Amino acid sequence: MNHYTVRLFALLLEPYQNAAARLQLPAAALPRPGQYLQVHDSTDNETAIATQLFAAGWQPSTVDGDAAELAVAGPLPARWQPGHALRARGPLGRGFSLPPHTRRLALAAWGHNAARLLPLAEAAPEVAVFCDESLGELPSHIEVQPLAALPAALAWADFVALDLPPTHVEELPSLLGFKERVPKTLNGQALITPPMPCGGLAQCGVCSFASQRKTFLACTSGPVFSLAELLG
Repeated sequence: MNHYTVRLFALLLEPYQNAAARLQLPAAALPRPGQYLQVHDSTDNETAIATQLFAAGWQPSTVDGDAAELAVAGPLPARWQPGHALRARGPLGRGFSLPPHTRRLALAAWGHNAARLLPLAEAAPEVAVFCDESLGELPSHIEVQPLAALPAALAWADFVALDLPPTHVEELPSLLGFKERVPKTLNGQALITPPMPCGGLAQCGVCSFASQRKTFLACTSGPVFSLAELLG
């Protein structure tokens, strides 16, 4: 969609919410997990760059006709308050794409909690989250483990979804516990989110990051990348 109005419905300060806020927006603008919205306050003359917001939490979005309510991950600008009308653009970028009939799903986040991965949890009956940051209330089919336990779980998982800072991409083989070759059976994707100020409009290069063999632009090729791309 082009630009449209969203409303900041509620701030979610309690840890059990696994999100920063809830937005009211057009149902056609709902992002898939891993896609993002560019949101800005048209009355704010001091902030030139839009805020990137991703779907968050394990509870599905609610849709009522042409309108929807979406939980999003922060951080949010301090001046945004409930009831605030904002301008938005999106959904933007490439989101996660899980294989059909995925049964065992591993979610792993470095540098922050796994809130942006949790919308994937409804796609599989067995879910394990690997994270060293605190998580709030989760349904019983989601198991939480420390990041150090991820390498041992890769053989168990049908699909692995990562939330990885761009500074960690070159370390990805060692983070996954691979000392030599990456097994061809590894199936997964990673969300990589450097600042993306142009949202893919200008290819300004601010969102570029490097793997061991290649440089990527998150706004045009991502922000979700296959592990084969990042490890190849």
